[in-house]
Amino acid sequence: MAIRIGNLVWKELLQLARDWLLTAFLFILPLLQLILLARATGRGIKEEPVIVLDRDRSAVVRQLALRLDNREELAIREWVDSEEVLTDRLERGMARVGIIFPPGFAEDLAHPTRTATVQVIVDGSSDTAASIALSAVQTVFADYTRARLREVGISPDPLVDLRIVTYYNPAYDVRKFAIPAQVGFITYQITLVIASLGLARERELGTLEALIVAPLGRTEIVLGKAIPAFLIGMLNFLFLLAVALFVFHVPLRGSFLLLLALTVPFLLAEISWGVIISSVSRTQQQAILFVFMLALTDLTFSGYLVPVKNLSLVLQWVARLVPMYHYLTVIRAILLKGATLTDLWPHALALVLLASVITVIAVRRVSRRLE
Repeated sequence: MAIRIGNLVWKELLQLARDWLLTAFLFILPLLQLILLARATGRGIKEEPVIVLDRDRSAVVRQLALRLDNREELAIREWVDSEEVLTDRLERGMARVGIIFPPGFAEDLAHPTRTATVQVIVDGSSDTAASIALSAVQTVFADYTRARLREVGISPDPLVDLRIVTYYNPAYDVRKFAIPAQVGFITYQITLVIASLGLARERELGTLEALIVAPLGRTEIVLGKAIPAFLIGMLNFLFLLAVALFVFHVPLRGSFLLLLALTVPFLLAEISWGVIISSVSRTQQQAILFVFMLALTDLTFSGYLVPVKNLSLVLQWVARLVPMYHYLTVIRAILLKGATLTDLWPHALALVLLASVITVIAVRRVSRRLE
């Protein structure tokens, strides 16, 4: 049995090696995808363009503008003369924030009984960028207000001394949170694609009948198609993890062996999904289409794009049936928090159960399709 499975695995690997375009897709494109996504998330929100309408023409406005421009998140791009021009710049996407200083702003600021008013217009089409830019603007004005209060002898210090300690990611680096999920998702992509093409390629090339009449059991056929996908998926995972650790300096605070062990049931679950897709697909193009549909569903419920806690209660329970949801939780917790099996056993158990159930379904499905 082992020899027959080994021969089928070797045949699959030879077919993959002969297709140089697919080989490049399996190893080069995942690396490029990780690098591009990591660099994009690593940039953060910087130098969001700001348009200023100064109707006061005072030194105070120039001081505030200099403070705004010195913020890493903001960059003053233009001084305009009318509100219509400012609105036009925002509508055309040339600015993220528009700030209007009204006439008499400096006088109101200096008067003890008046309140100085500034209008801030924010382009909210990108909520993340808008919130970060608005927070930077609010910080600048709050710091300036505290400085003015100190000048007149009023202490702006709060009554509560709030001392914040941040665990795991003290610099609030988005890259540290995003890259582990990207490693998991790219590994998921590659494994699912390879597994889904196995039987579909045989059917499209007209060699499925020869495979059926070969002295191979249905379980042996499934294993022969699944093992190459597992090997390629594991190689991609190790390679991408190494890039994340040594190139992008994502910490590995937990056990590498635990992460490796929990990657196995995750790959088995996705390979089984790929085998099911391959068994119902008549062509490789059809298999890729099914993979695309499944990937969109998994992305929705995995927490990769939207936190699962933001979903409704029913959809949160549905997310528990998605292997990638549990795996993204595992990989982030092991890399960033140093979590142990004691912390992760519910997710580990879920991965093992899901892998077992989906594998049984895949074997039975292939057996019926090949009869």
